[in-house]
Amino acid sequence: MKKSFLFILLLCLCGILKAQITISKDKYLHFGAGVIIGSIGGYAAHKTFDGDPYWTWTGAVGSSLAAGIVKESMDKAEYGVWDNSDILFTTLGGVVSGLALELLLRNKRRRGRSRVCNCYALNLKRSVSTNETVFNIASFKSHNITSTFQAQRILREGL
Repeated sequence: MKKSFLFILLLCLCGILKAQITISKDKYLHFGAGVIIGSIGGYAAHKTFDGDPYWTWTGAVGSSLAAGIVKESMDKAEYGVWDNSDILFTTLGGVVSGLALELLLRNKRRRGRSRVCNCYALNLKRSVSTNETVFNIASFKSHNITSTFQAQRILREGL
C-alpha cells in the first residue's frame, strides 16, 4: 500500500513538474546522472548496512542530491547561474534508482542467502592454559560484545 501510494505521488509530481518546467536536454542528462549516482550510492549503502532498506534509500537519494548540489555550485561559480530544477531532476533520478534497488534487492533479503550462522556451539574454543571455554568474537557477523560476555558468563557459571 505504501509503495503504491509513493508511486502515485511520484507520477503526480512528475505531471506537475512537466506542466511547469520546460524540459530541455539538460534535464534528461541530470535525471540520468541522478539514476547512475543514486544506484551506486544506494547499492553501496545496501552493502554497508546489511541490506537495510532505509539506508538503501538514504544512500540513493542522498548521493544524487549531493551530486546535484555540487554540480549547481560549480555552474554558479563558472557561469553565474543556479538552476533549482537541475537539482530536482538529479534528485528524482536518485528516487527512481532507490525504487529500482528496492525492487531488485528485495528478493535477496527474503531468501536469506547470505545469512551467517551465529550458533554459539560452532564458535566455542577451549583455552588450553586456563581450561575456560571462550567465544571468538571476531567470527561473529554482528560483533556484539554484550552477548558474547553474557554467553561466557553463562558457560562459566554453568547455568
